[in-house]
Amino acid sequence: MDRLFDRLERVLGPVLAALLAFITIGVFIQVVLRYVFAMSFLWGEELSLFAFIWCIFLGTAICSVRHSHFSFDMFHGLRGRPAGVQRLIVDLCVLATTIVITVTGWQFSELSVARLSPALGITLFVPTIVIPVSGVLMSIVCLMDIVRDCRQIATGESHDPRDAPPPIDYSA
Repeated sequence: MDRLFDRLERVLGPVLAALLAFITIGVFIQVVLRYVFAMSFLWGEELSLFAFIWCIFLGTAICSVRHSHFSFDMFHGLRGRPAGVQRLIVDLCVLATTIVITVTGWQFSELSVARLSPALGITLFVPTIVIPVSGVLMSIVCLMDIVRDCRQIATGESHDPRDAPPPIDYSA
């Protein structure tokens, strides 16, 4: 499963970079057209907004895979089984949140099927389907973390990538 997420991350990384480049270039063109030529096109603004929505939710899923979201420990310095219990509690809370994101994101996407975007005329299902997709990805990552937590509680040994020492910064 870890290899699958590594591959997914290698695919989504360039997609996110392309979306971010598209947003930047699109907004720049909009500004130049508006202030230099006194004209604009509405669909570019709407397309940039849709790309931004996809960037946010796909980026959130990638951060879940990398375990790079902001987090804190309730009790600092725990090792072994107590650390596993602490992580299990946190991961169960995160799983509940990702399930809510998935379910309500799907309901929101279903409501958006019949609505069309004003400028592009496409169904709003296109920009909103990324919400439940990212929720599913985050839920799978969280379930994998829960399995690791249970293994740590059972054995007392950590198999969690979050326990790896931070990389050494040689630039200082």
